[in-house]
Amino acid sequence: MNSLQKFSGFEIGKSAQFDRNKIYYGFIHNFSSPHTRDAYTRDLRKFLLFLQETFRSLSELSVEHPHVVAYKDYLLRGKYSQRSVNRSLATLWSFYDYLMDMDLIDKNPVGRIKRFSIPKEVKTQDLSDEQVVELLASIDTSTGAGKLHKAVLCLFFTSGMRHREVSHLQFKSLDEENGFTVIRYVAKGSQEMVTPLNPKVVTALGEYLRWCEEIGMSMNPDDYIFRPTRNAHSGELNKPLDPKSLNYIIKKYAKKIGVTGNITIHSARSTVIGMLLDKGHALERVADFVGHRDISMTKAYNKRRLKIHQSLSLDL
Repeated sequence: MNSLQKFSGFEIGKSAQFDRNKIYYGFIHNFSSPHTRDAYTRDLRKFLLFLQETFRSLSELSVEHPHVVAYKDYLLRGKYSQRSVNRSLATLWSFYDYLMDMDLIDKNPVGRIKRFSIPKEVKTQDLSDEQVVELLASIDTSTGAGKLHKAVLCLFFTSGMRHREVSHLQFKSLDEENGFTVIRYVAKGSQEMVTPLNPKVVTALGEYLRWCEEIGMSMNPDDYIFRPTRNAHSGELNKPLDPKSLNYIIKKYAKKIGVTGNITIHSARSTVIGMLLDKGHALERVADFVGHRDISMTKAYNKRRLKIHQSLSLDL
């Protein structure tokens, strides 16, 4: 392609019949989650390269049902999983739905493309109730790092929050409501959440914040609550904990109590959902608590088997 123009990760030809920069910017930045933006950007770039190499004279606005079928076959030949193919098609459906809203096309060429039927399943390993208690008890809080680890893991194991929602909490996120300490944050999908802190979190967070005060750490409203205690690379500490650091923290204590396998910080979210459903809370209520719009996703997180004495057959 000649005369390429780069914008938001896309390589865009200047010969377009519509303002590609404006369209792609409007579509991608309509999503607030950086993760969603990155995923949609990758999916669209992959599709544009396919059009460029396979149907050289075809513009995005001229794409029809057979072209999308050809793209689906192309992905399958490339050994993409059925789940990945479904995700790519979902991205394209959303993009062409956006083009319809902009009155640039009359119908969505992805609308009648058959997708694979895949049961929702979360493969992340969760922990038992007893393992959570043991893990939190194994943290040595005599050091600053230990205080940080205890506070952040207590929050994860009592809130079911996503890693980015916790790592990007700022001091202005803390508030008081009806006698409870709460955190206010924006969850995935731009949902505004207000979550009361479990007493265990209040205690652990209090110890961590007193340590922060002792060492002179800034605690301004826009400062992140959970920050690295040391940084061997740049020395910069006024930044949120990254996913690698969070995974290291939970793996460290899981290993300490003898838990191995696919343990990540996401295991805490899976564990919380399993715990709440085990206690008999309604699926809809648990979904609302952890910020799931689709309760089938909440159900997919619950990998704990129904206990024999809870079988519905015994109620008949």
